Amino acid sequence: MNSSTQKLSTRYPPKHLFQSLLQSNQQQGFTLIELLVVILIIGILGAIALPQMLQIIGRSRESEARSMMGAMNRAQQAYFNEKATFAQSAVELEVPVGNEKHYIVFVDPENDFAVGGLQGAKGKDNRKYGTRDYAAAVSYDPVERTYDTVVCRSIDQANNYEIDGLASFNPAIGSGRVAGATGGTSAQCVENAGVETVEELR
Repeated sequence: MNSSTQKLSTRYPPKHLFQSLLQSNQQQGFTLIELLVVILIIGILGAIALPQMLQIIGRSRESEARSMMGAMNRAQQAYFNEKATFAQSAVELEVPVGNEKHYIVFVDPENDFAVGGLQGAKGKDNRKYGTRDYAAAVSYDPVERTYDTVVCRSIDQANNYEIDGLASFNPAIGSGRVAGATGGTSAQCVENAGVETVEELR
């Protein structure tokens, strides 16, 4: 074998070498254990991420209730300026209710000068939608001639974030019993009702 043939053979390997490389590549693949490990890792990551994602979606749905409670608080102040008492239904407040997707929104029918203006947003299915009940109140201090407003949210996870006693009576006019918030001369969230204050104006 002369030098030119040696150079050629080193530059271009023989055919049998290519065939053995192809065969070894064809035999490679994932083992069953490797596939199971990958599936297990994906499952663990999904189990961690899914509850967080559902919680974020639920919190975005709550903006419906929170914005309605704020709107009703402002409407109660305007109503009081005109009538010297608080409205007893959403119809009286002229706040359109009934089209909410995840909540039933209502006003307490026992509202008056002494009780204050109480509103509620009851989640249609807190467990399913990842939402929490809301309550709100407006109070008027006749001495200082000032309003207090508060928005309360359930923190009672054991009871699907429901506010005990919050219930709709007549969705058509937006009337129902409000619990978790008080009005009078100083609006506040009731501490032992399993709620927290999320908005307060004094």
